[in-house]
Amino acid sequence: MEHKLHYSPLLNRDIRVIQLLTAVDDPVHATGPVHCRIVHVSLDDSHRVDDGGRATKGSNRIWPVSVDDVVDDAVDGEPETSHPGGFGSLFERSLAERLFPILRIPEVPYLERPNCLKRKTRKTESQHTAKAWDPSKDPEADLPWRYTWGDFVALSYVWGDQSIRAEIYVNDVPVSVTASLESALRELRNNSRIQQGFFVWVDALCIDQEDLDERSAQVARMKDIYQKAWHVVIWLGPEDNRSSLAMLALRYMSLHAKQGDVLSKLYKRVEFYVVRLPFMQWQHTHASLHIRKAVLNAIHHLLARSYWRRLWIIQEVVLGSREAPVLCGNSSILLKDIFDSLQVMKEDGDTLGQYIIFSARGTGQPRWNIMGDDTYEISEKLWERPVAITALQSLETNLSTPNRGVYDALLLSREANATDERDRVYGILGLPQVADNIKLIPDYNLTASKTFILFSACLLASGDANGLRLVNSAVPQIGTKYFKSKHFSRPRAPKFIRRHRTIHRGCEHDLPSWVICWSCRRNPAQPFLNRFSTLPFFPFPATVPQITNDNLLTVKGIIFDTITTLSAFHATEPDKFYPHNDPDPPQSPYGSPDDTREALARTLIGNSTDGPDPSVILHPKIWSTGIMGIDDNIFGLKDFFYRNRALQLFDGWSLDSFVRNAKPVPISRRVRNTASTAPRILRVTAAHREALATAMKRLAWRRLVTTHTGYLGLVPAATKVGDVITVLAGCDAPLVLRSEGKGRYSVVGEAYVHWVTGQELNQRFEKGICTIDDICIC
Repeated sequence: MEHKLHYSPLLNRDIRVIQLLTAVDDPVHATGPVHCRIVHVSLDDSHRVDDGGRATKGSNRIWPVSVDDVVDDAVDGEPETSHPGGFGSLFERSLAERLFPILRIPEVPYLERPNCLKRKTRKTESQHTAKAWDPSKDPEADLPWRYTWGDFVALSYVWGDQSIRAEIYVNDVPVSVTASLESALRELRNNSRIQQGFFVWVDALCIDQEDLDERSAQVARMKDIYQKAWHVVIWLGPEDNRSSLAMLALRYMSLHAKQGDVLSKLYKRVEFYVVRLPFMQWQHTHASLHIRKAVLNAIHHLLARSYWRRLWIIQEVVLGSREAPVLCGNSSILLKDIFDSLQVMKEDGDTLGQYIIFSARGTGQPRWNIMGDDTYEISEKLWERPVAITALQSLETNLSTPNRGVYDALLLSREANATDERDRVYGILGLPQVADNIKLIPDYNLTASKTFILFSACLLASGDANGLRLVNSAVPQIGTKYFKSKHFSRPRAPKFIRRHRTIHRGCEHDLPSWVICWSCRRNPAQPFLNRFSTLPFFPFPATVPQITNDNLLTVKGIIFDTITTLSAFHATEPDKFYPHNDPDPPQSPYGSPDDTREALARTLIGNSTDGPDPSVILHPKIWSTGIMGIDDNIFGLKDFFYRNRALQLFDGWSLDSFVRNAKPVPISRRVRNTASTAPRILRVTAAHREALATAMKRLAWRRLVTTHTGYLGLVPAATKVGDVITVLAGCDAPLVLRSEGKGRYSVVGEAYVHWVTGQELNQRFEKGICTIDDICIC
């Protein structure tokens, strides 16, 4: 029978931890229900053991992991076989094994292989079982604990389905907890560190969730708890969908990522071109996989687990270390192994990454033009989100850019899952990047809307206006059904467009436009992720934004220019107003046609020194035929081009003429060129793939625009003619604002403007063209 757990009050800033009873305490605890005791401890420095720098239990930071030392020569050199014995289960069978199935017969007592066919393997302990702790052989037996009362680890896990419950015993009282927590505690009690005596902090048991005051106070201490824990132990869940195979594969990729040859061991790229007919060409490319599809499927399911999308893990992982153990069932590796392997997927997302997605979702699953509410499991977020979370661990906050890291944390929280919407704010307050700028005490007695307004106000008061970049602007309608072949060059534009649907309605909670609404689904456009400011330096006066009682924000800023020319943001956008051309197109401020073409290229791929080569993206073949396997969906540059080829960017130059790098040619010549059987398919390189993938991400759900004075930019899909490009104090990117009358503006979203020299703001200010004004945002 389940009982309610009664908590003793926490005194003198104490916290609760649990002591898991293990087989060391009583052999009966090796199996059966989980038993634990609640203990009150203090994290104050007065309880730290000062032993003159002597080592303490766990000072080597080693948590025994199961997927480790699989083969002696995994890194230093390859063994005699093509793949190490411990990693052989990851790869396809050899030709000999396929021709002679007897080589694959398992060794069982009633049917053994002949001695000549038996594999020679070194005797090792089980790869997937941690070494049992033997008190008599403990090398740390004589070492003191870090605290006078011992030491503890903090558990990072996902609560899971609240309706699926399991029973444990806390202080000998039966308590119902989620099945996810019960399985985590059951696995932890078999770990040698827990058997050694380490306590465990877990929020569901160590915080009285029904006491809102205690809950608020303990949430405010999360940063202190996770920073002072000996380790943050990550629990992904029980064994499922071959998760042990996925953990082994991630370890393998991490080991070989250091050598730089991991991709060649996983697959081989094959490309060839077929069908050269008038008005039709067909290209084919695929990857010949060395790694088993079952392994890719297992990796997909591991990365798609709900843990990676849980809000609180952002703070828990960031405050831990890259040596943190990651447990899944009875398999375990280190967090740094996951980070290194996911970096490989991120760098090769359009091949290896997509094969991981296809292994579980099928090759017919769309990636970019999916209309469902959740695209996490079929997008690059599978590996980009865990990488971004881990990257925050090493992101310094005291560099020249004062807001560095805050925007990254806001993005991660914006896309996370939370049971309580207020936790989207409270769950990141302990991050070093946020804690240094925002002083906000969690209060679960406030409504979600009031919490969002208060957080945005505190963020602005700190001098950081980057929250305005996350404004939830709407996305107009597009056609969701159409005809367009992804294999042939015709039809070039989608035909028979129907079933129009509004993709995103924006914020529906009647909040001021300067407030980050964490409840609404975010705008589908990919944020501009470059960490360096996209704005030239401008010395705004040191003033704090003011917020009136009627929620009007006043902030210093410069209205830079007005938007006059806009492209369609999608190939199936039904509004025929787009593309819209300025009746009096401007001259290019970038100089010669070649310089202007480079400006257009850098607008599409970003003006970064370590980004793709800008000359690659303007190759005419990329815009006319695309690259098979990358722009098969409706968000390719070729789809954007055929919808917006008449877009008049500058006087005498349309998008079509810029791409073709020539004045418009007669229609008769264009027909002859199109009907030719000469190959029009680009010999694709890695540089082409990188450039196209980058341009597609930046351009998706955005409009390519030209301002009144000729500056190129990318703006949200909700932008209209007459909206203004504005630079605000404390914001690292230009913003699009819309006049609402009476001197007030609403925020449409962040923009990218390609500058000429980077001194435009200062030059216009010195000439009196622009002035620093108080901009009122409603």
